[in-house]
Parts: sequence; C-alpha cells; structure tokens
Amino acid sequence: MNSYRSRISLFTLLVFVFALLCIPVAAQEAGFSSVDSFRVWNLDEYEAETGSTIATFNEAPMLAERVASGDLPKLEDRLPVREDIQVVQPREAIGTYGGELRYNATNPSTFGNIGWSAWDQHLAGLSTNWEVIFPNIAKSIEFSEDNTVVTITLRRGMKWSDGQPVTSDDIMFWYENIMLHPELPNLPSSYIVGGQPAVLAKVDENTVTVTFATAYPGFIEIIARTDTGFPIAPRHYLEQWHIDFNEDAQAKAEEEGYATWIEAFEAHRGGQIADFQIDPGLPVLKPWILLSIDEFGNKIYERNPYYWKVDTEGNQLPYIDRQIRVLLSDLEVVKLNIQAGDLDYADKLLISDLPVLRAGEAEGNYTALLFPTDQGATRKYQFNITVGDPVLREIFNDIRFRQAMSLAINREEINETLFFGLGIPRQWGVSTNSPFYEDWMSDYYAAYDPEQANALLDEMGLTMGSDGIRLRPDGQPLRIVLWDAIDNIRMDELVVEYWGDIGVATEINPSTREAQVAALLANEVHVSVWFADVVAAIDMHTRPIWFRPPYGLDTTPLGGGFAWRTWWLTNGAEGEEPPPYYLEQMQLADDFLLTSVGSEEYFELGQQLVNRTVEQMMHIGTVGEVPYIYVRSNRIQNFPSESTIYIDHLRGAHSDQWYVTE
Repeated sequence: MNSYRSRISLFTLLVFVFALLCIPVAAQEAGFSSVDSFRVWNLDEYEAETGSTIATFNEAPMLAERVASGDLPKLEDRLPVREDIQVVQPREAIGTYGGELRYNATNPSTFGNIGWSAWDQHLAGLSTNWEVIFPNIAKSIEFSEDNTVVTITLRRGMKWSDGQPVTSDDIMFWYENIMLHPELPNLPSSYIVGGQPAVLAKVDENTVTVTFATAYPGFIEIIARTDTGFPIAPRHYLEQWHIDFNEDAQAKAEEEGYATWIEAFEAHRGGQIADFQIDPGLPVLKPWILLSIDEFGNKIYERNPYYWKVDTEGNQLPYIDRQIRVLLSDLEVVKLNIQAGDLDYADKLLISDLPVLRAGEAEGNYTALLFPTDQGATRKYQFNITVGDPVLREIFNDIRFRQAMSLAINREEINETLFFGLGIPRQWGVSTNSPFYEDWMSDYYAAYDPEQANALLDEMGLTMGSDGIRLRPDGQPLRIVLWDAIDNIRMDELVVEYWGDIGVATEINPSTREAQVAALLANEVHVSVWFADVVAAIDMHTRPIWFRPPYGLDTTPLGGGFAWRTWWLTNGAEGEEPPPYYLEQMQLADDFLLTSVGSEEYFELGQQLVNRTVEQMMHIGTVGEVPYIYVRSNRIQNFPSESTIYIDHLRGAHSDQWYVTE
C-alpha cells in the first residue's frame, strides 16, 4: 500500500480490511465492499470503466412537478457538470421514488440513531464496512509525494440545496472567516499537525490546497469520517450573520433573541453534519433538507432537489421523498412505537430488548437485525481524574482504586442478566479482531473478586465505616455520583450495587447530554458511563479520543484532563501542564495520527497507545463484543445486511440509496 501519495480520483484502498481480512485488490475492484454491491464512481470514470453510458437523467415525480410549474430549474441544470456527477451502484437494486420514513431521537440535540451519520456527506466517503475511502463531495483528493500538501478539487457545477454554487470560496470562508476568526471556534485539533495549524489556500474556483507542517497521510481518513471541522460552509447564506460581512450582524442577532452575533452565527451554521440543525434555511449538501421543526421538537425533512448523485440508470438520488425525526425521550416509548410499526428504523436498543422486539416483528412489519461489532466493550465507566474535589481527585488518581472498582463488578451476572449470555465478560479495550489486541487485555482486572477489591481499598487507607461506607482521607464518607446521559440505568443499577458492596456509596444521576457536558467542563462529574466505541483500528487512527486526555472528545472531557489538553493544543499558552505520563500519552496519540496505515510505525505506536491506556485502567469495561441491534422496517430496501460490521453509528449505511416498498 502506498502512503496515499497518488491522486484519489476513484477510490483509495485501505491496507487492512475490517477484522484484518485482507481482501485482494481484484475482489475490491468488483465492488467496494466484501458484503454488498455498493460502489461509486465519478460519471466519466463509470462510463470509461464499465462501457455503459448514462444518456439521460431522471428525477422524482414531486420534483418533476416543480419543474413543470416553473418553481425549479430542470434537472440537468441542478446536477454538477456531467463528468463530475457521482454515480452510485445500489447495494441490492435500483430503487423506486417516493415514500416517507420515520426515525427517532432521544433529545433535541442528539443524533438519536443512524439517521445523521447515514445522511452526512463529507469531502471523502466510506464504503459499507470501511474497506475503501473514496472522493465524495470532492471529485478528487491528491496528496503530494511527501504527504504534506493535499489538493482538494470540488465537483464542477455542484450546488447547495438552495441552488447556489458550491465553490472553493465556501472552503476558504470556513477557514479564513470562521476557523481563524478570533471570536469563533478555533481550527480543530485534527488540523493541527506538528504543533502547527494547517494552511489552506485557494487555487481556483473549484480547488484548494491544505498544507501541513509535516507528513499527514491520515488526513484522508479525517475528512472521510470526522464529526468536527467539516471544512466547508455556505458563504452566501451565512455572511448575513457574520460581523465582518454585515455591520448590522449584532442588531440582527439581538432581533432574533441572541445575545451576540457569535451565538446567532453558530446557531445558523450548525447542521452540515450530524443532527443539530435548527435553521431550516441553512443550505446543505445532504440528501434531505430540513423543512421545519414542529412544536414537539419533531423535524420534517424533504428530498434535496440539488443533490449531486445518480444511480447507474441516471436516477437522481435520494429515492425517498421525506423523513421525519420523531423526538421520543423514553426508550420504552421507542419500543412501543417500533412494535406498532410507527418507526421505520431505530437503534440504541439493548440486547435485553431482543425477545420483545423479535416477538413483535410480524405485527410491526420490521426486522431486528444483529450487527457484529468491533468494540471491546458495550459501555464503560470513567472516573474523572481531574475532578474538582481535591480529595476525590487523589483517590481517583490512585490506580489501586480503579483496579478495585473493576474487580468489584460481576461481569458474568451482567452478561446473563442484560445480554442473555451473548456477550463476552471482559475489560474495556479494542476487540479481539483489532491489530492492537493482546490476550491479556480481556482479563485485565476483569475477574469478579470483591475480596481483592476490598484489600486494595484497605491498602489505600480507605477504612470501612460502621455503616458499611468507606471513609475518605478527610474523614468524610466516600460517596460518589455516577452521571448517566445515555440511559444505561439497568447496568448502572447493578454496578452501583457491586460498588456499594465494597463500601463505595454511589448515586446514579440520570442526565441530559447538555447538563453533563456543562458539568464536565466545570469539572464537577465524579464518574460517568459512556459508549465504548471509537476503538476500531481506522476509527482510533482518526480519533484516538479514548487513549489520551481528556479521554473523550475535547468538548466532552469524560475522563478528565481538559486543562491538560488545552495546554497541549495551545503549546502551553493556556491550561495546565500535564504530569509526565499524560504528556507522553498525548505525544503518542499525535505521533500515531501522523503514521501511514499499515506501516511499522503505525502498528508500534498504536500498540503502545492501547497497552498504556488499558494498563492504567482509564476505562472500566463490563461486557464486550455484543451484537448491535438495529430495527429496520421491512418496507426499506437497500438497507445494510447483518453482514455489515457496526463501527460507528453505521456510517456506511448510505441512506440516499434506500427505497421503500409497500
């Protein structure tokens, strides 16, 4: 495998296929994925490679009606320049137009399920099981010989969902007027390499270069799956809220109820990726556009008439007319809606829900799918090692405490009670399929041994009080609060019981994500439970978030060390200098990001990152490698099959080629 040094005009093969099964290049040329027929081309490449010609283009009846009424330009004027249109080979069959789908989200600002990631469009895209990275919004992505300069060429004639051109000015607006603006969000850490921020420069109307201080071959993965730093914004629309372009931006913000133009600008620009859009007017590059948000917080989406993809018969995608994001905060209500056939796809379900879901399949006209996962745990518990309470900070930073809390957990019982024995009781970490997995990791302080747990706490001097609660060094009872913003209460209740048995009194605090983030940034969270994702090899290579402070996203510092991370990103200008161990860990993570996938350095640094994090017990796992449940209405076709590996919110779902049969 080269180091991404050549032009990526069709696709880039990763040096490893998921689960480390090396599929020959010839097999990949027959189709992007080993599990289905999904594939994409630029139209000129499609015709040259297949010998087929797409002579005409077709559109959905609802759009044809708008064209006939004069409300919309004809299709050929809405698509990119012919050669630059993306052609999609659907995974099962050419679809039919029409239909409406309903999916759920658990609170107004959460992604809820695969809706957001299956819709998102990035500069580069990922095949179903992430075997292949291909140009997506970009027509081509070219790396220099030394991997320090990336040339990104957009599709000529591509348009935003309001019909305005997408050009390099939109990338430069994101860079110069948002990322470099002193009052707006700074350039994300993934664009800071070798201690220096990337430099973006306009070449022409459709081309920009991104220059790094040192070689950065992993940047192709960053722009294919990142959730932060989406490097393009509709300048023509957002200028009206930006003070540099509208001297009345502050007054406009106040009229809309915002305190500052910055708040208004950020509110209006959010939603190019993920499910956080609140402005229906925001032009996007997704297959569906937000029409409205009703009084209950439900979001109504309709097809994007300027979407820039067609299938192999020239039918403009997406096939489905409308989608409705239903706000349902109670998972029991979610299940009732599934059983009634009122939700067409849903996830965030528990294995313990499986019998009920399977029993309702016929009546609800859906199928409960079980996807294999690439996770070493389903959920994990993290202690905040920089918590504001100095006594708790001292306790949490003693590795014996974290070891004891892990040994106190009865993983076998959790597996049987909540997962019907389908999981593997084990410690947090990478899955057994990862190139960074070693046999010792699964069992590392994962045995149920309350006797040893008690001995470790005794050794720390945390003496047991007469009421069965241990005492802190200051003589106060050792009471901690467990924050849960992901509705993991059933597992929490068992874990809290186990911890209480060794004298650590724990209270569960069910929370919204917004409240938890605020508490994390204020350093008030003691311990939290979270998803144990982002450990698949390609995923951790782009986001080693669980392997260095703050052991989570910079915006969600679950494990602590937010001030350390700030110090690191500002070269010591702000924040707090981290202790040597954590300094080394952040350096390792940064060095790992700069490696070429499959290189000797890649495997060496990845192994060090994983080993050190597991050894230090920064995360405590319970049960791992449990199948992930998705519910799919039997009406939806071209949906991923159970051969698909769950990596990260089913990002390879490619919902623009789903279609509905009644």
